[in-house]
Amino acid sequence: MGNIKDYLLWRGDLNFSNDDFNEVDNLILSILVYVDFEGIVPSISSGEKILLKDAYKIYSKTKDTSHLKELQFFKDIPEFFMIAAKTNRFGNLYISSYEDQIDDEISKQFAAVVFSMEEDYHFISFRGTDDNLAGWKEDLQMSFKDEIHSQREAVMYTQKIFKKYEGEFILGGHSKGGNLAIYASAFLEKDQVDRIIEIYSNDGPGFQKNFITSEKLSNIKDRIISIVPESSIVGLLLEQGVERNIVSSKGITIFQHNPFLWEVIGKSFIYKEGLTKESLGINSAINSWLTQLSLNERENFVNSLFEVIQGTGADTLGEINSEKLSVAHDLIRAYRNIDKNTQENLKKVMDLLFHEGHKTIRKVISEDIADFFTNKRISRRSITKGKREKAKTK
Repeated sequence: MGNIKDYLLWRGDLNFSNDDFNEVDNLILSILVYVDFEGIVPSISSGEKILLKDAYKIYSKTKDTSHLKELQFFKDIPEFFMIAAKTNRFGNLYISSYEDQIDDEISKQFAAVVFSMEEDYHFISFRGTDDNLAGWKEDLQMSFKDEIHSQREAVMYTQKIFKKYEGEFILGGHSKGGNLAIYASAFLEKDQVDRIIEIYSNDGPGFQKNFITSEKLSNIKDRIISIVPESSIVGLLLEQGVERNIVSSKGITIFQHNPFLWEVIGKSFIYKEGLTKESLGINSAINSWLTQLSLNERENFVNSLFEVIQGTGADTLGEINSEKLSVAHDLIRAYRNIDKNTQENLKKVMDLLFHEGHKTIRKVISEDIADFFTNKRISRRSITKGKREKAKTK
């Protein structure tokens, strides 16, 4: 048993003409979109493209990645990029149409890129939440908004891509990126949907009820593959409207969101029969909490939380530390217009976001999160050649 890094060593010599695209390839491309391609990969308005291996040569000479060293998952991406770029399978992929938007004022974080296996065979990869706190706030806005800014951007981006490129598409992403892949696909015209082979959501959160019950989602349901780790938390938030495929992970609770820990054998994930008791318990508590709150109450809590975060002066995950956590707790205590239970809830979330060291995060999850989320008081499958041929005949 191995992981996606092992997969690159096992199968990296096989190009896509010799061995069809599979579910593990999806996860790799969904991770590579986290790379800062700014100034390296041509934008969506350009007709240019660049090989992945050539992109890495520029990246290794021009990008400073020191700010990622303290961040779980993100710290491993530069090395992963290097390993992928050295393989025949990924190094010879063309990359194009890179777009990256951050807007702290309106809490928008969006990025996407196109990987082309052939001239008429492409993977649109949507980035999940990076270390910018604007993206984290936007994620929480999913709990009370029918559409967030990055979802709207994903729709416009995908519509442009389908007009610009010929052939068939796979769409995917990790975390919020998986949510964006599904959402963007739903707003395509029927003839464009017919060009989609599969849509991957890798531990991506779900949607509001209005979207889940919509005809737009119904039109693409048969293309969606939702993959979550056995102790998923993020991938069980809200509803997706499709069956989830559960993979084995070496991580603990929330750290299973890290796709480098998902277990692989050959060109497939190792699947489990069901979710762990911890995952079911935490998500039951979260969903129970959400159903008890009005959309306005959810919005007020999210806004209060990020008022505290902004008060510390932090803009990214890389800037948060125990000193800022102390400032955050002082700010919470200074709030005179919220009750004690809300103050305690804010403190617990701040501990999850800000505290240095994983022991405290595990402690918060194991001892506090169930109490937090039940408190109402606040102001398997791989893509085979056969499937591809079937998609062509639709």
